[in-house]
Amino acid sequence: MTTNQSLSKPSESVHSFIYGISEIRPHVFICGYLALTRGEKFKDLQITHAIDASNILNTVKMPNVRFLYIKINDDEMSDIKKYFIETSEFIHAAKKAGGKIVVYCAAGISRSATLCIMYLVIHENLSLRDAFFEVKNARAGINPNFGFWKQMIEFETEKCGKSSVNLIEKDQLLIPDVLLNNGNKKQKRKFCSII
Repeated sequence: MTTNQSLSKPSESVHSFIYGISEIRPHVFICGYLALTRGEKFKDLQITHAIDASNILNTVKMPNVRFLYIKINDDEMSDIKKYFIETSEFIHAAKKAGGKIVVYCAAGISRSATLCIMYLVIHENLSLRDAFFEVKNARAGINPNFGFWKQMIEFETEKCGKSSVNLIEKDQLLIPDVLLNNGNKKQKRKFCSII
């Protein structure tokens, strides 16, 4: 293998991640903002609804798409928890109407992933652990920031009396146990009913 071949594969992978749209469910997709510039993909997917958590001035026109704009920064101090129910209800309403929704943020890594995870927790009654792995299986590069993790764990604990994800200390940092190699075990069962 030549040097050019070995270098082209990672860049192709990065390119497909940046411009890619990942299917979580037949009616729920996740992506980053740059994927919007590929309008033909959205037309092919028949997207009817969108949640914009990018904080980017959207200059891409998507006619006949109903938007929900979420003003949130991707930092550990931002309160994303206040949007969990609203965004989950918007996704669920799109599904009930026979629509398809895309949830996006700047890169499709933290904000949009958090909102998609919480949709699965709230409307499919998955544990936070299982919801994380469902979204991660669809879009491998997701990585909600630590503040968002704390809020997801707090939400699940408030609603269910316990959380399926624990914060553990590793190298003097607290991290969600699902990010460790031995934390990737799915529970494969309904955790608790939220709605």
